[in-house]
Amino acid sequence: MTRSALRYWGSALAVALAVATAAALLFPYAALGLGSTAERERVWLLTVWTAGVLAVLFGLTARLGWAKGIGVREVSEAGSFREAADALRKSERADPVRRADVWIIATGVFLIGIYFAGWLVLK
Repeated sequence: MTRSALRYWGSALAVALAVATAAALLFPYAALGLGSTAERERVWLLTVWTAGVLAVLFGLTARLGWAKGIGVREVSEAGSFREAADALRKSERADPVRRADVWIIATGVFLIGIYFAGWLVLK
């Protein structure tokens, strides 16, 4: 694995851990009348699960909408839609910032993994 790939996946894991930690520490349990430890654990698990699923869905939405940037101009300049799509994919590979959709999906998958690990531990 290259250093940039390790940084890419490591940052997704770090954000997932930060979200899970923030959900545990910053959630207003007292304001919602959640006093018992079991209630707090269930709410934390629900929060982490929901954040993970939403991240995956938002990332998939961005992934499915990638072709939105191809217009009539791009197709006419490239000669065909397929060539315009190939040019867009090549530009996405060259620019790692455009891979934010994959990063969001990875963060969501890590959050769901944290949920399952928490569920096994807190069972």
